Amino acid sequence: MNGVLVLDSNGQSALSIVRSLGRHGVRVTAGADRRFALGPMSKYATDVYIHPDPDDDCYAFIDHLRAYLADNDYFAVVPVTDKTTALLSRHKAELERTGTIVAAEDWETFSLVYNKANTFDLAAELDVPTPTTFTLESPAKIDHIRDDLTYPAVIKSRSKSIWTANGTHKLSRVGESHYVRSPDELLSTYKTLHASNDAFEENPPIVQEYVPGETQTTVVLADEGEILAHFQERRLRTDPPSGGNSTLLDGVQNQRMYGYAQSLIELLGWTGPAQVEFMKQPDGEFQLIEINGRYWGSLPLAMNSGVDFPWLHYRLLRGERPEPVESYRTDIVQRRLLYGDLNWLHHRLVEGDFRAFGPFFRSFIGPKHTFVSIDDPQPTAVALLQAVELGAGQLIDTLRLKTRIRRNLINPT
Repeated sequence: MNGVLVLDSNGQSALSIVRSLGRHGVRVTAGADRRFALGPMSKYATDVYIHPDPDDDCYAFIDHLRAYLADNDYFAVVPVTDKTTALLSRHKAELERTGTIVAAEDWETFSLVYNKANTFDLAAELDVPTPTTFTLESPAKIDHIRDDLTYPAVIKSRSKSIWTANGTHKLSRVGESHYVRSPDELLSTYKTLHASNDAFEENPPIVQEYVPGETQTTVVLADEGEILAHFQERRLRTDPPSGGNSTLLDGVQNQRMYGYAQSLIELLGWTGPAQVEFMKQPDGEFQLIEINGRYWGSLPLAMNSGVDFPWLHYRLLRGERPEPVESYRTDIVQRRLLYGDLNWLHHRLVEGDFRAFGPFFRSFIGPKHTFVSIDDPQPTAVALLQAVELGAGQLIDTLRLKTRIRRNLINPT
């Protein structure tokens, strides 16, 4: 059969998969909703598949993908983001009738990590430490828990990717507006967030105690619950700084965190890539935050550190049994998202921390940059343009705001 279709190739993780498989001689098609994207611009993409944007209509996307797979001879299709992995998992049986392997877990298993309420029920079976979590059946129940919480607390969607009844997609990430510091704030914020999406009627957000500390993750490739390869990392900077997507990170090794992740993957009987995210508290203990049943945004760091997850995954899909990867480097620091780091700087400047300029500019020298590849330069240009578009404007606005504030302080009217 012909090669592999990699979806979501406007992202850096998918680009890493395209590059890895291409360097190993696999024919790779980069799937995206536009031609000017990272994957389609890579020299390792032998073909490009332009599809409807699943954000606009997931049904149109699945229909288009099914027809494309039926008309073309692919060995496997690899989803990368939450939205496409969830869609392909849910529609796995019908897509695989085209003769193409769908590189996503079966929905019965995937739903256990896609819905955070299910994830924490699973962790309770294993005594894996988790934050105190309340799963509500309706907003009316919020009043019953207001006095049982330790504040601050955080309100979270059960899934990052939320689909409306008409097939449109909304991404629900935790931001500053999701944190609450009192019972009254809990009531008002929960009702506001619940009303923001029709999908919350069936699956209301969960409420969870806030856990301070440092985000660390264990990422794995597993086969029916057995971990074949793993890597552990910590987030040195995030966007926003209070916690979010990693922008600067490095590798770590911690047996306790690995043990928790291993027990969860084994109980799930998981096959494929997954990310198990923890918060490492000041006392050194770990608490489970979530499990992502897909490739993760910081995949390039693991690959640069010696664990080529896409190639191992491809071999597993081919029916081979890759030798377990036992070791990896922990001395590599990597900047993941330039525009995310610009946002990190933006947040620091808004708070008046002008010293943030130092570590921000120093990280251009030492760390590796996710998208940079000397032998595959075109995606680098695309990524830089994306960074300028997404981050520079916000940074300029912040500096202008600070200038106006200083002028008003010096020359008040």
